[in-house]
Amino acid sequence: MLKGISFDVWGTLFTEEFLREISRRYADLARLPPNDAEVHMAAAYSELRTLRREGAIPDGVNQVDVSLGLLAKRGIDVEVFRRAMAQALEHVDPSKLVQPGVRELIPALHKDYRLVVLGNVVYWPGSYTRVLMEKAGLSGWFLAQLYSDEIGAAKPSRLAFKTALEHLGVGQPGEALHVGDNAYEDLCGAIGAGLHGALISAGSVAQEFSGNLIVGDIGALSSAIRLLSRRPKSQAPPLPLLFLTLRIHIPHLLWRAA
Repeated sequence: MLKGISFDVWGTLFTEEFLREISRRYADLARLPPNDAEVHMAAAYSELRTLRREGAIPDGVNQVDVSLGLLAKRGIDVEVFRRAMAQALEHVDPSKLVQPGVRELIPALHKDYRLVVLGNVVYWPGSYTRVLMEKAGLSGWFLAQLYSDEIGAAKPSRLAFKTALEHLGVGQPGEALHVGDNAYEDLCGAIGAGLHGALISAGSVAQEFSGNLIVGDIGALSSAIRLLSRRPKSQAPPLPLLFLTLRIHIPHLLWRAA
């Protein structure tokens, strides 16, 4: 029986508004065209996720430093970028941070399930995201916020999901669900650690496979989760079968950077 749920942050609970605000602030400070910083940020983010996927960043390595190093390689002035992040943290519009449907979903799920946040960091530390969660009015619904720079492990590491399970207080991994928008870090990571996984994939038709979910938007999660909570956790398939299943269901999403 499902007892606890962990949530990814960026692309799941939050939009990309904070990233856009950083880009605008950096462009102003560095006197650059507005889209220059966005292009470099997207490229560095994609490279970071490739490094994670290849296992090139061991648990315990500060991924904020790695991310900023990738930006520096592309000519971004890291000190100016830090200023841009600080300004964005102060001035971002909280009303634009939260994904549609989240403000209704989280309180509803909180009535029946234990909730935590499990998020990877990129350019800014988890402490920044904590401030944004407070600004958005979401912090109070979660038992804990677990960010990779604070727990020393990033999704899809089993250690990251083990930490989430400990804070959820569930006895077995199969009593928990992880929700996120990245097929590799969130869905595959959760399944590999023994949890149920739910992938948010814009435009996808809601479907269930082997005790896991794919939904087109976060608003569709509530009914899908309640249906899932009534069934026992099926044994996780062997990894080759898992990847084959994922390629059948979401071939265009398996390695995307979201």
